[in-house]
Formats: sequence, C-alpha cells, structure tokens
Amino acid sequence: MVLAIALSGGVDSAVAAVLLRDKYPRMIGASHVIWPESRCCSAEVLDRARDICRRLGIPYVQEELFDEFRQRVVGDFIRTYLSGRTPNPCVLCNRIIRFDAFYRRLESSLRAGRMLGEREELLFATGHYARIVNSSDGPFIARGIDRLKDQSYMLYQVEKRMLASVVLPLGEYRKSEVLSMAADLQLPFTQVRESQDACFVDDSYVQFIREQTGRSDFLRAGEIIDLEGRVLGRHRGTINYTVGQRRGLGLGNGPWYVTRIDAKANRLVVAGAEQARCTDFTIDRANWFIEAPQHAFSCTVKTRYQIDDSPCTVEPEEGRFRVVLQAPRIVTPGQSAVFYDRDLVLGGGIIR
Repeated sequence: MVLAIALSGGVDSAVAAVLLRDKYPRMIGASHVIWPESRCCSAEVLDRARDICRRLGIPYVQEELFDEFRQRVVGDFIRTYLSGRTPNPCVLCNRIIRFDAFYRRLESSLRAGRMLGEREELLFATGHYARIVNSSDGPFIARGIDRLKDQSYMLYQVEKRMLASVVLPLGEYRKSEVLSMAADLQLPFTQVRESQDACFVDDSYVQFIREQTGRSDFLRAGEIIDLEGRVLGRHRGTINYTVGQRRGLGLGNGPWYVTRIDAKANRLVVAGAEQARCTDFTIDRANWFIEAPQHAFSCTVKTRYQIDDSPCTVEPEEGRFRVVLQAPRIVTPGQSAVFYDRDLVLGGGIIR
C-alpha cells in the first residue's frame, strides 16, 4: 500500500504530511500543476511542497493537468458567469481534478515508475478539514471537528467510489492545533496566505473573463427593475453582480437585493429583503453518498460555504430535486446546496 499526500505548499498539507509519515512508511508527496503561476501552483508554492518532502525523506512528484483544468473547470467558470449565475470552481476542481484526474494520473505514473505495484492500492490524502466516516452504508464525508474551518461542503461532489481511498487527517484537529504543530516543527509555512476560490484569477474575474474570451459585451450597461418591471436605475454590466448582492447597486429607498440576473436581456431584477428570500429552489448535477432519493426526506442544507445549515425537505422532481426550506433565505444560482444528517454529508447539487 502506498499513500500519496497532495501538497499545496501551505501549512495544512505540510502538517497533514507530518501526521501521516510514521503511519504510512511508503508515502509520496505530490502536487498538481493546473494553471501557470497561479496561487496554488506557482514556482514558489511547488518549491515549498518539494521542501517538505525533503524534510520527511519521501519522494516528490508533479502532475501537469493544465488541459483538463482549462477545459472543465475554467470553461465552466466562464460559462456560468456569462449565464448570470455564480460558480464555485473549487467544488468542481475537487470532483474532476483533485479527487479524480489527479488521482488517476498519479496512479498511472507510479505504476509505470514501479513505485506502485500492479495490484497495489494507492491511498490519497489531502489537508482538508473534513473526515471520512465508515458505516454499514459505506464511507461518508463528514464535517471536521473545527466548525469554523470545516470543508465538507467543498468536498460533497467527490464520487462515493473514491472515498475508500481518501485519507483526511486534519478533520480531527482544530486549525489552532495545526498552527501550533507547525510552529513546534519549525515549518516555514505558517504565514503563507491560504488559497481561495478561483486560484487561477489574479485579481478581477471580470478582466480574466475578458482576456479568456475576447469579449466585453457583458459589460454593457442595462436596466435595474423591480419585481413589477419598473425601472429603478442602471447597472454596470450583469457580470458585475450576483444574486443576493445588496451593495453597489446605487439605488435609493433600499435596501435592495439582486433577485435575478437576466444575462440575455441584460437586466437585473431587484427586490426588498423579504421578497428576495425564497422558500424553495431546485438543484441539478446532484451527487449522493446515500442511494439517490426516490421519496421526499428531511435533513439540513447549507446553501453557501460560510453559513449555517438550516432545516429543509428534499423532494425528487423529474431528474432534479426540489428543496423546500423551513425558513426563507436568499439563495444564489450556481452555488451548491449540500445536505447533512447531523455531521454526515448526504449529498448535494448545484442551485438552479
């Protein structure tokens, strides 16, 4: 058995590697290169990853996944924004790059280099603050014990078949404990700025999309209307806004919230706080760790990464799922709705 630890050059993956080193004598450090000189795979970041492997005395490998990342993650990011929705590229990257293409590429390379036997299992570890919990229904992703750092929401799209090979050591620790361990070990990574969503965007995602597409039509000014169709003002291009936004609208008699972005008509629809909240919405592109539901069931749901989950009912509906909230809230198309049973992630999907 061989364990590959995904190294980002930051404190979390470095401490994860230290925690796993004694438990897995045959351990390999690995990084994916997905976008030239991005925050997650710059030369500086890769050098830090290589350095932790030298300290631990383990091999270090890199896998280049630029084409897959550009086509499937960056492409989705651009298409989603241009359609008037708000993407979460980190969720998509975890599913199709980090916990799929990267793992498969590593497995193939290690077998070809005789570092992994033909029938030998490859385990895959990361520095995410989440846990793998085994049950009679197989493995589940669960919240990490540090609720402020819990990243189970970001991992809900990882396929269930992959979970048996995943190791998440930091799910049992608090961030403060990880930083303390890094200081005790004199790791030089404690001051490294943590990665954020859209690591491939240096500054402005609007400028990034302009550069990638050669387009600027999405910056055309247009009407801001209320739910009755009355014109209240002008916007600076629909791509500059997201559903739920209330600042930067330039409207009086507020507060106003963006409730819909009509990219084709180049129009923003706004409403007051009560009208902006919804009691139900639908999801698609669902991924489940339970059997795909055939009947309505109750659970809790998170509709954004850094908010609390709330009670809801999930109902199958013609290949999609309808989510009925116990208390109204503002939800953003393109973001994820992730369902929980206490700490266990049941599944989730993309808000339509």
